[in-house]
Amino acid sequence: MLTEELRGYALSIGFDLVGVTSAEPFPETERVLLERIERGLMRGLPWFTPERVRFSADPRNHTPTARSIVSLGMSYLSAEDGPNPLVPFPRGEGGTDSPPRRGEGLGERSAPPLSGLVARYAWGEDYHRVVGDRLKLLAAWLRDRAGATMPARIFVDTGRMVDRAVAQRAGLGWFGKNTSILTRGYGSWVFLAEVLTDVPLEADQPLRATCGACVRCVEACPTGAIVGPGVLDNARCISYLTIELRGWMPRALRPLVGAWLFGCDVCQNVCPVNRKARPGSHPELAPDRGIGPAPALLPLLRLTDEEFRARFRGTPITRAKRQGLLRNAAVALGNLGDLRAVPALVDALEDRDPVVRGHAAWALGRIGGKAARRALEATRGREEDARVRDEVELALSQ
Repeated sequence: MLTEELRGYALSIGFDLVGVTSAEPFPETERVLLERIERGLMRGLPWFTPERVRFSADPRNHTPTARSIVSLGMSYLSAEDGPNPLVPFPRGEGGTDSPPRRGEGLGERSAPPLSGLVARYAWGEDYHRVVGDRLKLLAAWLRDRAGATMPARIFVDTGRMVDRAVAQRAGLGWFGKNTSILTRGYGSWVFLAEVLTDVPLEADQPLRATCGACVRCVEACPTGAIVGPGVLDNARCISYLTIELRGWMPRALRPLVGAWLFGCDVCQNVCPVNRKARPGSHPELAPDRGIGPAPALLPLLRLTDEEFRARFRGTPITRAKRQGLLRNAAVALGNLGDLRAVPALVDALEDRDPVVRGHAAWALGRIGGKAARRALEATRGREEDARVRDEVELALSQ
């Protein structure tokens, strides 16, 4: 049977999950997404418009002759590494989970390394290329073996396709309450991709599994971004704040970001389905091929544009751009609250980018201590950017 041949070929070239569904529209997905735009839950993503939703919810808008969608999953769980630790102080100030304040330091023996946390999917090479190369092979197979007459359209989290809805209808998994697709065997640690083709293939059935009464992801979210089961307020999500957001991070949310430098895995780390997830076997996604799980923060604050591009070329980190990564490093250091970060943050007060300078000032105010205060007072007299001056004054008032 052609569908089974395709499934076998997809697995042989490196995909871990394969499902098939029709190219029929996704009217319920369209309704839900339009409602969430109306409620303001997609704010911060100007490209996520009602027009885009309506187009994406009908695969035949890409090509009217499409018959089938091949839904694919690739695990990015690494065999040699356990899950990221939870953010050290997920609920901000107060209580035993708070970082030290006002220059307390942490003591040499108990001080954690000044490292940030990176979402697991971004540890290695850029998945768009890793997955995309395999999709091209599958598209060629559909042309040569299955007789596809239209060029297959491929999607890796970038085109106008409702990826998770496709995966759910194709039987790859079910919608978790954190909005991720949960799969049997690989949990939510999977990249999703699709091939749209005019080849008629036998469709798989959706899984009947659900999360049941479990709400661990909802309760664990550091910023309260999961506002209901399966409902995410995008502008509060740490992944948005550390990757998609350009410019200034909202002050009220900075303490809640904790040590996350790029993305966030808290809702996945606490998910019971992920406890038994099998690792994939994809060396390109291994930690030694990119930034890894816990990069040192202090060197990041000194990166020039050229150094940023050279170090992170071919990895997902480039999406945050230099400004975003250095901003995030400053916020993480402020939350870690360690006096060892003060010299690097003082240097960052001289950065050419006002966003970096402003967040460095915020971090110094959060750490406190005499050296931090002296640097902030010196900066107050010479800083020309009004927004940075605001941050300096706020830092001095803490």
